[in-house]
Amino acid sequence: MTPSTPLRVLSFDVRASRFGFAMFEGPDELLDWGVKNFRNGVNAVKVPASKKIPSLLSELRPHVVVIEKSLPRENSPLVGTITRLARKQNVPVRPVSRAAVRKRFAHQKQNKHAIAMILSRRFPELAERLPPKRKAWQSEDYRMSIFDAVALGLTHFGRQS
Repeated sequence: MTPSTPLRVLSFDVRASRFGFAMFEGPDELLDWGVKNFRNGVNAVKVPASKKIPSLLSELRPHVVVIEKSLPRENSPLVGTITRLARKQNVPVRPVSRAAVRKRFAHQKQNKHAIAMILSRRFPELAERLPPKRKAWQSEDYRMSIFDAVALGLTHFGRQS
């Protein structure tokens, strides 16, 4: 990587049965994003998360991997897998706290959906993935993981500057 080469950052938003990811080349270029499921039981997916992570790392070749710092225990095995596989490829892992993300977007004083709307304006390619605003009794849409991963990545870039 030369000084003029933008930093390639792969950020992960890990949940109980899925993870969202966002791949950046510098803070202004979003290269790839998505959600990968790894459900168990009747609706189990055929490719487990332990195989999806290495393929993402080798395909996208990030310089840095960003994950959320304080995750619930049920997500810890996958976070450990991501950390282990990234370090095996000599890719540093940078944890970012949810508080740091809130601070990064504090000037908007918005909820998660409003932040997702801001992100979809900044990266118009995400607009079609923006879920509708949820009602209090509804579960969070699985696509919100993409926006959480983007917010983690941008927070990491904010720390670098």
